[in-house]
Amino acid sequence: MEDCKKIWNELSIGISNNISTISYDMWFSSLEPLTVAYNKLIIVAKLKSTKQAIYKNYRDLILAEIKKLNYSYINDFVIITPDEISVYENQIQEDKVQFENDVDNIDSKSLFNSDFTFDKFVVGQSNQVVYAAAKAIANQPGTMHNPLFIYGGVGLGKTHIMNAIGNEILKTNKKAKIIYCTTEQFVNDYIDSIKNNKDNEQNRKFREKYRNVDILMIDDVQFLAGKTGTQEALFHTFNDLYQFKKQIVLSSDRHPKELTFLEERLQSRFASGLTVDISTPDLETRIAILQKKAFYKNFNLPIEVVYFIAEKIDSNIRELEGALQKVIFYCQLLGKEADNIDIIKEALKDDIDVTTHILSMDTIVDATCSYFNVKKQDIIGKKKLKQIVMARQIAIYLIYDMMGVPLATIGSYFGGKDHTTIIYARDKIEELIKTDNLVNNQVKDIRNMIQKQ
Repeated sequence: MEDCKKIWNELSIGISNNISTISYDMWFSSLEPLTVAYNKLIIVAKLKSTKQAIYKNYRDLILAEIKKLNYSYINDFVIITPDEISVYENQIQEDKVQFENDVDNIDSKSLFNSDFTFDKFVVGQSNQVVYAAAKAIANQPGTMHNPLFIYGGVGLGKTHIMNAIGNEILKTNKKAKIIYCTTEQFVNDYIDSIKNNKDNEQNRKFREKYRNVDILMIDDVQFLAGKTGTQEALFHTFNDLYQFKKQIVLSSDRHPKELTFLEERLQSRFASGLTVDISTPDLETRIAILQKKAFYKNFNLPIEVVYFIAEKIDSNIRELEGALQKVIFYCQLLGKEADNIDIIKEALKDDIDVTTHILSMDTIVDATCSYFNVKKQDIIGKKKLKQIVMARQIAIYLIYDMMGVPLATIGSYFGGKDHTTIIYARDKIEELIKTDNLVNNQVKDIRNMIQKQ
């Protein structure tokens, strides 16, 4: 146990040096080491959600820090919840093979993250094709789009869509045999199978594990670089599964044609089915993602705050979710609502540039009022003078176009106008921009004023 605590203390230092204090306090401060068994550090998390979040966001970091520690008898970790402790303690007393098999069984209960479903996957222009393909194979695995090869940058939703496929299949077929693993796990299993060339039993177990399945999903196949033996094993595994119409799903950070370090025959297999990409989500999709995530967390985010976060964090979904989690934690810590941009800026000060202009409905209306030389109370009120009506309609159009604010929210801002009035104003200006040079120039001028602030 002392060795276990020592390892965890050293590991914690390495982890804390690579993430923010808030993230460490949120996810790691409550963890406790249990023991070391069969090359794995067993860690206890009080909540299943903590376990899932760490597996999802920090697995690679933890494995990298374990490697740095250079303990020859530990190369992996397992997180369990308190209700699983007795299972592990009993199994540690049994023989090694049975223990590792049972560990696999326990982990398989949470093989797929229950939060990663199709219902919670926000569909936009950047991912609608991969969503449709994933839904199709989840409904009829092995009959179409085989293999499905998903590629895209870090944090864009590849892991979510693969988990969604698994969750959907298990929902209709609880007996489906599915393996979902990282390339690193596949490589490690292959290495274990060849440690002793005379141990045919280990080789047999490896083949049975990966070929006796209905669906095989492997994440991050770009990490096969330089691993010739593993590529050979995957090639034969692929052929065997494909021959028997078993579904194969692969993910990578690049298109199969760019995986030039792979054997040509394996590269060809990867590209033989349907290849789809996930690109960086546009602003509207990022807004929808934040709203949906906040809804499921039962956390209220005003549209101005949603827009602010979505505008500032445009790299990937993972960072967007991390920002939302940090905002929620920060607001709960202070006992405040997330309705003040200054609070949001403080919560995210380590993640975003907070010095630039914040776009809001007030900003757009103020710029429009300044341009037309009208008063704000008139433009959001009921006055019907021609110049005020035109200014009001342009402001409505710009709010919708630049911020994607729901029609009902815009109507409420403009004195409780119903959505049909807002639609009329938006559509009228949209048409005038095409046919009236004066209106077109006015909209451009106001937009430039807003963007330069």
